[in-house]
Amino acid sequence: METVGHPGSFDIRVVERSPTWRNKPFVVSYLMLKHEPTAEQLQSCQLWANANRLPNPRVIPPSVVRWSSLFHPAFFDAVSSEVTRSKEKGPFGLAWSTEHKELERINLKRLWIESVVFLAGVTLSAAVIQSRHTRGTVESKYDHLWEAGTLASNGVAPELATLGLHHVVRELASDLAILDVDRLLRVRQSFMATFKALASSDPQIVTLGRATLPPQIAERFRFVEELRYACGPKLHGLVAYGSSTTSASYSDYDIIAVTDEPETLLRKLAGTSPNWYGKELNMGVYSPDEFLAMQSLSGDNLSNICLCLWGEVPIVYKSQSTLLARNFSFAYVRRRQQLGMLSRAADQIRAPVDDRKNLYDYFVKIPANVAKGTFGSIGRDLPKEIVLEWLQTNVGFDTALERERAVSQPGYALASSSLATGRVMEVMNREVNLVESAVDRRLDSGPGGHR
Repeated sequence: METVGHPGSFDIRVVERSPTWRNKPFVVSYLMLKHEPTAEQLQSCQLWANANRLPNPRVIPPSVVRWSSLFHPAFFDAVSSEVTRSKEKGPFGLAWSTEHKELERINLKRLWIESVVFLAGVTLSAAVIQSRHTRGTVESKYDHLWEAGTLASNGVAPELATLGLHHVVRELASDLAILDVDRLLRVRQSFMATFKALASSDPQIVTLGRATLPPQIAERFRFVEELRYACGPKLHGLVAYGSSTTSASYSDYDIIAVTDEPETLLRKLAGTSPNWYGKELNMGVYSPDEFLAMQSLSGDNLSNICLCLWGEVPIVYKSQSTLLARNFSFAYVRRRQQLGMLSRAADQIRAPVDDRKNLYDYFVKIPANVAKGTFGSIGRDLPKEIVLEWLQTNVGFDTALERERAVSQPGYALASSSLATGRVMEVMNREVNLVESAVDRRLDSGPGGHR
């Protein structure tokens, strides 16, 4: 069905998905845009869909479909099949460039679920320690575990089958009496088990020892001995990363604690929201095995971007091609999440003063996170200030301005940040040459080609 006269014009496709742990079918309406939109057009399309009461509307620009060929192949295949049935010209996909031939071994459906569960699972320590959780966020964790369980049953990730993820999710969702901390820790157990099952069976590991900090940096981390004591005798090491290690200004600390008893430490820290002179300590807590599994699925070589503040920790080394693939995959997943969030934010005149305000602010910062992570993949661990300047110069995205808009115009801010995330992927790809048009690849590899 084609609707003309709205920004960009679009086709509407309504898809009914099979029941999940919610025990009812889930209907999604996709507004497939025919041209890349502006932020105003993207928000306008979403407002039109909301006003017309389409069930769970999602606005999908063409670039999202194109990138899905590598980073959400099930979605790309579904769109391609629909187009083929309508006898229209199908969407053009992407292929890994010849500079990154090792990536051709990757199972793309597996890369998708690895990215989804990684991004969902690494936030669980904050959910416990800073009480950053609502019913909606917990249910989204169930959704991701359920999807992993489905891919286990259909052979994409068979090693997950023994985890019984569908059973775990149904059990947790039906238990209304369980305490919040107990629920989160049980969810965490399933994510950590999923990490371990999906992680490389033969990672390249090095040991990261305590760093010698220059005076100006050491002054920032005077809390280390106090934190070490609070973490107890089972602690292996404390690691810092993020803007507190690289930037002149920083609003919080990103800290990883590696301990033999992660759940014991998480229970101790639950709801405490630790801080140092008003700056929050955002902590991730892992056992040594969990820490290795987490790194196997991450988009970083922590040896390049972190400081070991105390003790020593095992670090996984990954190739540059792998790091780039994971960072681009994370960018794609986050962009889809931004577009999903837009459906709720588009109608809001003002963002609520609850956790959703913080959620909007976080997703407006996604373009900066994507740029920083991708630069890190090629050995350029840039300070936050440089990344924000690069974004404004090369992508035309003013992070500070859009963070302000996230309060007064959350729909526009999310639309703008989603488009910026896509532009970061395009601009960075011109620098790192990760992917190329699959059509161009076929032409170059055919008769008369040079490959």
